[in-house]
Amino acid sequence: LLYTIKFEMFILGAAPKVIGGISAIAASCITCLQIYQHLQHYFCPAEQRWIIRILCIVPIYALTSWCSLMYWQFSIYFDSIRDVYEAFVIYNFLCLCYEYIGGENCILNEIQGKELPRSWIHMTCCLPKIHYDIQFLRFCKQCTLQFCAVKPVVALITIILEAEGKFHENNLSPKYGYLYVTIIYNISVTMALYALVLFYVATKDILRPHDPVIKFFMVKAIIFASFWQGVLLSFLELVNVIKQTTNSADTEVITTGQISASYQNFLICVEMLISALLLRVAFPYAIYDKHESSARQTLSTNIRDTLNPKYMVNDYIHNFSSTYKSYALGNQSANDESDSEPRPLRLETPESLEEGYHDDQRYASGGGGELEGEWGSGREVLVSHDELDLSSPR
Repeated sequence: LLYTIKFEMFILGAAPKVIGGISAIAASCITCLQIYQHLQHYFCPAEQRWIIRILCIVPIYALTSWCSLMYWQFSIYFDSIRDVYEAFVIYNFLCLCYEYIGGENCILNEIQGKELPRSWIHMTCCLPKIHYDIQFLRFCKQCTLQFCAVKPVVALITIILEAEGKFHENNLSPKYGYLYVTIIYNISVTMALYALVLFYVATKDILRPHDPVIKFFMVKAIIFASFWQGVLLSFLELVNVIKQTTNSADTEVITTGQISASYQNFLICVEMLISALLLRVAFPYAIYDKHESSARQTLSTNIRDTLNPKYMVNDYIHNFSSTYKSYALGNQSANDESDSEPRPLRLETPESLEEGYHDDQRYASGGGGELEGEWGSGREVLVSHDELDLSSPR
């Protein structure tokens, strides 16, 4: 009984708010400094725009969690901001991996025709034989993009249900909306994270020069930690480890959902301080000094580029379009032996690679041509297999 009382009363005291506040502010300062350093050394926009967006998860997670801890009556609104950005980060991390390799063209050149390895670790042991092709990359993008669409809708539904008194956070009763929102969320986030796993399995050898393990670990750890903490706290409610109580003046009832949510927010504040330190190692700005050029942009221009939503909008249009075309290496997988003629490869020049595949590989919605797209800039190069020197590094 004494343990239970301490467990419940601790989170209602001043200590968690002070510790959480110090951790949240420190994590935000560390990461904001890192973001500023990337903006000051913004010499590779194709990669750094995604990195900056990923780094923003620390101050957003930390500050919204602290606000929820301080003003738990409004936690549903703060948590919705945090959860929506979580979906955005998964998409941005996949886009960053695309840029590291050079875009979908270069990824296909490396992996097309190879078979997806079967492993219980990656949860691919029960899948049928799959060969990598353009549809595989499209599937990975679609899974992350659907989460970006589903999460804001779920957040809005959560706010409406809470306003109507029908949500009851961490209450798994079928009478309330929390159960159904959780099921929808879990299906959506599982698809997005599983797509990341499959993409990593397919490209881990190509990504090795970019130290993908720590980057992949950090993105998944931040998202999974908050998720499984919520599951654990819900379980503690279920087994009556967390009990309903009152405030110190016995004037207000504190529900088990409020107590577990407060613990969740406190833990996230502390975890974000650790994450901020690890993300400095995962995404250093100094490696981009070598890209420095005379055409340096102003800080405000770099910020506008980072905030520009056109890349995500274009990805939605492209990947969910009914006119989607296999624009790289033809529209056949490498294991289709019916085509005996070598297919042309479209290569990107260094100039196009610097601008990023999103700027150079926007796709037209109509017209003909197997390799159709907005290539009319003159930067594209079309070569045959015979003309391609495969012995030199890409």
